[in-house]
Amino acid sequence: MNGRSLVQRIGRTVAGDWVSRGYLVVIAALLVWVWVDTTLVSHPDASFSGVYPILLTMPTSLLLLLPAVEAPLTWVVLVAAALVNSTVISLIVRRAFGQGHGHGSRRTGPGAASAR
Repeated sequence: MNGRSLVQRIGRTVAGDWVSRGYLVVIAALLVWVWVDTTLVSHPDASFSGVYPILLTMPTSLLLLLPAVEAPLTWVVLVAAALVNSTVISLIVRRAFGQGHGHGSRRTGPGAASAR
């Protein structure tokens, strides 16, 4: 197995369907929003924006953030938690809909047996 096929397999596992890709896009947009909010916007009091990425990457983020983590490492933990969650989402979707979901390879519902 060469390096390119390994990277492709990992990419398909982490973001192999539109559900996991959508999740990663939402997390990326949320992290950009938090970064902008914390660096460019001044608040007279604490901002609640940093809590949203933790909520959207639960339960993995809570497991990884259990030990006290400094601010720069928090970003790494949130990205790692999002990748783990995306992998789990991708595996669940693959298990629920089969390998070729989205291509009409598996039909369910009434009349599915006659269509095969």
